[in-house]
Amino acid sequence: MNSGIMHNRKIILLSVMVVTVSFFARCIQAIPSPDPRGPEYSGSSKCVNCHQEISYSYAHTAHFLSTQIANEKTVKGNFSNDSNELWINDSTRIMMEKRDSGLYQVLYLNNKQETQRRFDLLMGTSKVQAFFYWQNDGFFQLPVFYYINKHAWASSPGTAASKINFNRPAVNACFQCHSSFSNGDPHGISVAVAKQQNWVFNIDCERCHGPAAAHVQFHESHPDEKQSRFLTSFQSLVKSRKVELCAVCHSGTGNIIIKSTAGFKMGDTLESYMSVIPDNTSSPDIHGNLTRQLSLSKCFRMGDMDCSTCHNAHVNEKEVSKNFNESCQHCHSPGQHFCGLADKTDITFLKSNCTACHMPAQTSVSLLVQAGNHSSEDSMKIVNHRIAVYPVETEMVFKTISHLH
Repeated sequence: MNSGIMHNRKIILLSVMVVTVSFFARCIQAIPSPDPRGPEYSGSSKCVNCHQEISYSYAHTAHFLSTQIANEKTVKGNFSNDSNELWINDSTRIMMEKRDSGLYQVLYLNNKQETQRRFDLLMGTSKVQAFFYWQNDGFFQLPVFYYINKHAWASSPGTAASKINFNRPAVNACFQCHSSFSNGDPHGISVAVAKQQNWVFNIDCERCHGPAAAHVQFHESHPDEKQSRFLTSFQSLVKSRKVELCAVCHSGTGNIIIKSTAGFKMGDTLESYMSVIPDNTSSPDIHGNLTRQLSLSKCFRMGDMDCSTCHNAHVNEKEVSKNFNESCQHCHSPGQHFCGLADKTDITFLKSNCTACHMPAQTSVSLLVQAGNHSSEDSMKIVNHRIAVYPVETEMVFKTISHLH
């Protein structure tokens, strides 16, 4: 009798355990991944736990701030009455306005409102800010940019003020390079912001370093282990793989995309994601083939140079521009392949102007902007990444020093 009771209890206990395990398994399956890219991703917030200093530094970079929700804090343009309009002609203007429901670009014809579109997203933090609005399950580019260096509202780059419109779509390729993950939400931007299940707006840690959930889980369980596990080290890559990590977004926009570049992981080959179309122009452009320009440089061809030789992706480089000149002097110091003009001018001046002569900011071939119908077109300047001798720019640099003395 007792053995029968014990046997029944075991059966009941086993049944309860099966039901409990099944219940929790279903619950676990129902719990969404903390990152919209899937369970293999941990989210950059996890990186901060062990990499506080570098995470804080990276949070101030153009990559991290590449795509943001547009609001009064993130939009750099001036909305005051004397600085918030772009005149198309004498009867047509676009006004940048603050309203209760957000920031808007509003088209007026003969002082009558014709169209209004809200600032929903923005891209860019250094040269220009481009703005986007959500409508009918898609994003469209607002016609007016903010030209940061000029502190002015202006027409979309490449478009005269008289030809701008509200109907330019923001294609998926924009988000593949300006964010880490995007998935259109039929309920619009407000839901995406609230739930954060369809977007990783910035270029986050895992966009470059790859999915880190296994890495995080291991090191949380083994806090004394200093050897990085389950992530590919940048330093372990050969030169070509290092360059391709940057080239996936900095090799121009004229390439044939094979599959979404948002899935590119450290160590992947570029040819797995796109067929790079040869670009015969060496003129700089904000969406130009920067890695090709670099590959044409003698410094690049003859040594171990890669993008990281000059660029530290983890810092805001606008605040440390002198570091670019110092990078040159690692190989080109006085007495060691130094500037051929060293005997003609001040050494200190030369050390501060390596890039001004050999990687000059040149007029973009496509980024023409116009602050209004009555103003002339102005072209933005973009750094040419081909390291070479530029006689015209060098002469201008030396005119500068002649004025100083």
